[in-house]
Amino acid sequence: MVLILGAGLAGLSAAHHLQGRDRLVLERHDEVGGLCRSIREDGFTFDLTGHLLHLRDPEIRAWVGALMPDAFADLSRSAWIHSHGVLTPYPFQANTAGLPLSVRMECLLGFIETLKHGDAGAGAEADASKAAGTNGSGASVSAVPDPVPLSGGPEFLGTAPEPAPDEPSFLTWIHRTFGAGFAKHFFEPYNRKLWRRDLSEVTGDWVSWSIPRPDLGDVLRGAVTGSEKAFGYNPEFLYPAAGGIDHLPQAVAASLEDGVVRTGCDVVALEAGARRVTLGDGETHDAETILTSLPLPALARLTTDLPEALRAAAAELSHVSVRAVNLGVKGPPPHPDAQWIYFPEEALPFHRIGLPTALTPAMAPAGHHSLVAEIAFRPDEDRGAEASLDATLAGLVSTGLLASPHDVVHARVVDIPEAYVVFDAARRRVLPQLFRWFLDHEVLPLGRYGAWDYLSMEDCLRHGKQAAEWIAGRAR
Repeated sequence: MVLILGAGLAGLSAAHHLQGRDRLVLERHDEVGGLCRSIREDGFTFDLTGHLLHLRDPEIRAWVGALMPDAFADLSRSAWIHSHGVLTPYPFQANTAGLPLSVRMECLLGFIETLKHGDAGAGAEADASKAAGTNGSGASVSAVPDPVPLSGGPEFLGTAPEPAPDEPSFLTWIHRTFGAGFAKHFFEPYNRKLWRRDLSEVTGDWVSWSIPRPDLGDVLRGAVTGSEKAFGYNPEFLYPAAGGIDHLPQAVAASLEDGVVRTGCDVVALEAGARRVTLGDGETHDAETILTSLPLPALARLTTDLPEALRAAAAELSHVSVRAVNLGVKGPPPHPDAQWIYFPEEALPFHRIGLPTALTPAMAPAGHHSLVAEIAFRPDEDRGAEASLDATLAGLVSTGLLASPHDVVHARVVDIPEAYVVFDAARRRVLPQLFRWFLDHEVLPLGRYGAWDYLSMEDCLRHGKQAAEWIAGRAR
C-alpha cells in the first residue's frame, strides 16, 4: 500500500495518479486542501491568502480542465504598489511615472549604474525563459544551476549544488540587478517586511524567475508615461468563478474512490524503517511507500528513527509565518479593478492586501466587498491577533482603503504557521541530507512544504503526478 500524508494538492494529485494501486490519504484537518482551503462565513469567502492558478504544463492543464470543465474565469492581473502615498502599477521597476521626481531619478540613475558594470538581468529574456521552463537567471547574474535530482529519486526531488564563490545573496542580487534606487524605494523595505530578517541572510537562488527585470527602455518609459507591457510570470491566471480556491482540491478528491481519503487523522509518529505511521488515537498504518507533504521540519520531529544529527539539522530550517486579517466590508471596493496591492512602507503592518471580490463577485454578498491583509512574522515575534487586527484597521484607514472601521461587518484572523520557506545557507546544507535519508527509507517528501520549496499550485499538482510515476516505474 502507498500511504499519503496530507490531502493538499500534492497528496491528492498523487492519489489521483495512483489509481489502480492500494493507497490511503491521511489528513489532519476535517477537510481536504491543505493551504488551498477556503473559509465561508456570513456570506463571505476567504482563501488562506491569495491563490491564483497558472497552468503552463499541457498535461496538468488538460487534467484540471477535465476535472472542472467551465469552472474557471480567465483573468488578467491587476496588481499595484502603494509607495510615497501613490498607487503605481506592478512591477515597480517599470512603473514609476506617478512617483515624486526625486524618487524616479534615484531609481533611473541606480539602474543605469548597474548597466555600466554589466550586472543587470536580461529583461524580457528572463520572462521568456520562465515561460519556457528555464530558471531565467540571465548570464550576467551569478546564476544557480537547476537542482540535480537525487539518484533514484523522482524528477522533482533535487537539491541545489554548492554555491559558486561569487554567488550573491538576495540583497546583493537586488542591488546588482536593479540598482540602489529601486532597492531603497521598494525591494529592500518590502522584502524585509516579508522575510523578517536581514536580506543578506537570504540566498538569491529563489528569485531569478519570480521577479521581472525590464530592460533600460522599459524602465525609462515607465518613469515617464508608465508601462502597458505585461511583465512577470503571472499576467494571466485562472480562478474559480463560483468563488473559493478550495473548489480545486475538492474536485481532485471527488475523483477518488470512497475511502481513499480520511480526514481528522493527526499523525504523531513515523517509524521510517518500518514505514509505519501512528495516529493520535493510537491507530497504526503500515505501507510499502510513504508520500508526505508534511512540513519537512515537522516530519523530522515526528520521525522516531531519524538520527539525532539529522533531527538537529532539520531544526535549522527557517520559515516565515503569515497572519491573514480577513475583513468583510459594506459598500463597493475602494479600487474596483485592483486584485492585490503591495505595501513596502515600514509604518504599515501588512506587506500585501488582497481584494478577493476583484477575482469574482461571488466572494462577498451583494453590496459588500472583502479585504485580506497579510502580515508576515517570525515565530518569536508574534504580536497577537487582536493587536494585528487593530493595526490593520488603522493602516487601511490611513491609506484610504477603508473609510471607517465601522464599515467592517465581518472580521476573522487566520494564521498560516509555515507560509514561506526561507532560502538560506542552512536550507542548502540540510536538504540533501534529509532527502537522501528519507528516500533510502522509502519515504518521499513532496509539495511545497514536504520539498521545502517555493512552489505554485501547478508545481504541487505536478509533484503528485511525478511521485505516482516514480512509484509505477519502481514497480516495473
